[in-house]
Amino acid sequence: MSHPRWKLLFLLPLLACAFSGCVPVGFSAQVGYASMNVGGDLALESGGAAAIDQGIDSAFGLGDSQGSPYYRAQVDLGGPVVTGSMFWLREDGEGQLQDAFGSLSSGVPVESRLDLGVAKVSAAYDIDLGVVKIAPGVMCDVFALDFTARELVLGGREEIDDVAFAPMPFLRAEGGLGPVTVVGELGYLDASGLGDRNGTFLDFEGMIEWHPLPMAHAFVGYRYIGVDASGQSGGDDFATDLQIQGWVLGGGIRF
Repeated sequence: MSHPRWKLLFLLPLLACAFSGCVPVGFSAQVGYASMNVGGDLALESGGAAAIDQGIDSAFGLGDSQGSPYYRAQVDLGGPVVTGSMFWLREDGEGQLQDAFGSLSSGVPVESRLDLGVAKVSAAYDIDLGVVKIAPGVMCDVFALDFTARELVLGGREEIDDVAFAPMPFLRAEGGLGPVTVVGELGYLDASGLGDRNGTFLDFEGMIEWHPLPMAHAFVGYRYIGVDASGQSGGDDFATDLQIQGWVLGGGIRF
């Protein structure tokens, strides 16, 4: 999932600033390392029958922590703040299906590959309360899921290939003491019953920044994403109940 087009998402805050004609009063860029794992279930309809959940770990042999580059950029427009971040994961595994998965029969051994890219873009308005700043706004998570399961014996293959957009209300809170700043971001959407993209989405990110120099800082953080939703891939219905979580660390500049 390290295709060059994904790296363009890192530039979204700057592009938003350029097209708005606003002059930024602050800019920060961060580069780091993310260690994330994916847990939960996947399901794919079989011959028109209802899709049955398959454990990511038990059925497909996935779920170990995987490393990824992590990118984040933020533009402060003197009230409005635009932020973008992204990471991507790739994992291979082997497991045994617990039930039918598309055309693959229950009980067959499979080898699997998961490619998952996650990008987040938010637009919020800073409200300075003195000790802390809060910033209500909107955000959009973009999930690019490319999952393949191949039967080891007969070579049968099933795939889920989909890109989903999840716009949701958003709130960021930020406070600091001396050279340390604590940032928390939360987005949530319950889209149950709203067409093909029904389900719930939760995205929480917490970060601690240490500023030893005026323009440079180091950071460590934690990210949790919950996706309980359904959609279509290649004309087949599929469902996800995934939890993506882990930690990030790195450094950045701010001016």
